[in-house]
Amino acid sequence: MSEPQEALTTSPAATAVLVTAGVLLAIIGRKVANNETTAIDANVRAVVQEHRTETLDVVVKPITLLSIPLTVVSATAALVWWLHQNGREDAALAIGLTPIVAAATGQSFTSLFRQHSPPDATEAADGKTPEATFPSGHTTGVTAEALAIAYVLSREKLASPATLAGLLAWPLVVGVSRIYRDRHWLSDIVAGWIAGIGVASLAAVFYRARTAPESSS
Repeated sequence: MSEPQEALTTSPAATAVLVTAGVLLAIIGRKVANNETTAIDANVRAVVQEHRTETLDVVVKPITLLSIPLTVVSATAALVWWLHQNGREDAALAIGLTPIVAAATGQSFTSLFRQHSPPDATEAADGKTPEATFPSGHTTGVTAEALAIAYVLSREKLASPATLAGLLAWPLVVGVSRIYRDRHWLSDIVAGWIAGIGVASLAAVFYRARTAPESSS
């Protein structure tokens, strides 16, 4: 059996999630391009911004700092190095490739699908074009890396239940904070979650293919 085929057959659940995520991401991307999400995006934004407070702004600030790409990728790189130093090469490789694939996925959809202006476009400096928002890069990267790390560490028996719960909850917290801070539409965040889940599933497929016992000839 060839290596790509083996990768798919050793992790059917992850493969199914990967395919489903791809289909859902294409569907929501098309709806965004056709402006079919405009109404719900605007309604959600209005409700959230109406309930913003100075206290919540202070609470959300650390979440923003901890979810910026530099922070997330640095933390992932440190974990990859630790796994490598401890002889867990397959785990290190699966996790290490995740942010690269997540960035490529986000950039690909940003290029292919037209997105309406981000919620805070009016705050952009004069002469500057607001950055594309679909899907949310922060949410895609955080979701992909958190879920991939949770999966691999659970398989390696290196994470406590509390750690795994935190990793699983973190993408939700980050996504909601991006909407709260008026940086993304709801459709951007949902697409980011879906894209991140797809990338994490790909990491799981890759990891299982690398660690599965060799089939007898």
